[in-house]
Amino acid sequence: MTGLADPWQQPVINKGRLYETGGSVHVNHRIFRNHYCLAVTLLLFGLGAQCATAGNVPVTGSYEVIEKADLGSQTKILLRLHLTNHGQGVLYLQKILLWDFGHPPSAGPHALAIALHSGASEDATQEFVIPQLQFHQWQRGLRPRVALDLQTATGARITQAIRLDRAPARKGE
Repeated sequence: MTGLADPWQQPVINKGRLYETGGSVHVNHRIFRNHYCLAVTLLLFGLGAQCATAGNVPVTGSYEVIEKADLGSQTKILLRLHLTNHGQGVLYLQKILLWDFGHPPSAGPHALAIALHSGASEDATQEFVIPQLQFHQWQRGLRPRVALDLQTATGARITQAIRLDRAPARKGE
């Protein structure tokens, strides 16, 4: 241990190598970088999870085609939607948009005012005009996607996109 200027200064041993400290501690940058990356990752994961739970309104739904009319390349359908609120508070359904990435959203003819209470289900009937190809895809098992315009009890507006399941056949049909 030669060359130490100050007898009170302790040498730093790092992986079997002796370093003399000049009043500061040498930091192993790899360990610092790993801990920093871990801290940032945990922070981002925590914020992401918080945002995800704040934005995910647990509404599920199913559909049933009540009426169908061919309009050339378009199909006019009357859907019965069965929506269930799995969340904690009441949600007010303002509008339903039928959504497909290949086509612009199709809205029903009127605004809705349906209260979805926590743990409860409600039915809504809505008419849409969609491309005939899209309707044929539904018949082959493709699940339609809707965007729900919702409002919470506090007045916050939420838009949630969900896939609808085909409603089970009713008894006697």
